[in-house]
Amino acid sequence: MKTAYHDEFLPVVDSTNRRARLLADQGAPHGSGVRADRQTAGRGRLSRTWYSPAGRNLYCSYILRPRLSPAAYPRLTMVAGLAAAELLQRCSPGVRVGLKWPNDLMIGGKKCGGILCESSVDHTDDSHSFAIVGIGINLNLTSEEMPAALRSIATSLAIEGAPPVDAAVMFTALRDQLLADVAVFETEGFQEVLTRWRRFDVLAGKRATWVAQTGEVVAGVSLGPDEKGLLRIEDESGVIHTVVSGDISMAGKQGTNRGSAD
Repeated sequence: MKTAYHDEFLPVVDSTNRRARLLADQGAPHGSGVRADRQTAGRGRLSRTWYSPAGRNLYCSYILRPRLSPAAYPRLTMVAGLAAAELLQRCSPGVRVGLKWPNDLMIGGKKCGGILCESSVDHTDDSHSFAIVGIGINLNLTSEEMPAALRSIATSLAIEGAPPVDAAVMFTALRDQLLADVAVFETEGFQEVLTRWRRFDVLAGKRATWVAQTGEVVAGVSLGPDEKGLLRIEDESGVIHTVVSGDISMAGKQGTNRGSAD
């Protein structure tokens, strides 16, 4: 039997994550989603904004009620990134898609999409907990439509030569891929997800700089995510730093991590 999702399409919304959270609070089932033609207050990590012009890209959020401990919810960002990267690679085989820890979709060193995961945890009953996975992907945006300030750090499938993409079709296909990968996480554990995620890792073995939320700056070589999904950076003295949050930039690519979308 086909699952009955509670989906919404909105011509304009402030944030698809905010709207999806309201639906989740009202009991919308696992896999339900919100898609908008335009966002007026799209958000990313670290309270950044996301450029969301009308009718050009995919702006959506999905409600997840996974059979996982809420302690595992932070890893859903990487699960969602994997789902998006694998789908985009299949849809655009001539484009090399990459993932930049923790939440960026990359093509040719430029950002083409991002992910923002948020959660609501009921500490007395895990069955009432849920996560919201917001995903924004630049689909049909042209270089002329891209703000001048973003052209050196952002791109789209269209700019990279891919054929036009129907956002509604992408929304459904992305949900299918996301739910399939969440199911892998539930049944096989995070290691299987991590193994596939590492194939897209654009930071592994590259020089990177981490700016912690405390202001501490660490420069070194990325060793990729560990078994818990936390990034490791080895500095010049051989000390390995574990990154939980903060800004990550590739050497020579300052400013590429301008937040992810919801």
